Amino acid sequence: MAEQTEARIERALQEALAEIAPEADVRRLDAERSLHAQLGIDSVDFLRFQAALERTAGVPIPGAHSYRLSTPAGCRRYLHERLGTD
Repeated sequence: MAEQTEARIERALQEALAEIAPEADVRRLDAERSLHAQLGIDSVDFLRFQAALERTAGVPIPGAHSYRLSTPAGCRRYLHERLGTD
């Protein structure tokens, strides 16, 4: 089950990133550096990423939680919580 959740999270991240930065590979990003810094995205792109992540992961992400999605590691932690795994 944990492996399926990990795969689901990685797939959701990659698909969401593809919408704002098609050339980005989530596996090559520094897990602790901001997506803004690594991809050169602006706030509109980040909102698009958040909406895409919500759709691809299948979980609602309230706007007040967007700060938790600023890094790849933050996205993973957040999705683990939302999907009910630790």
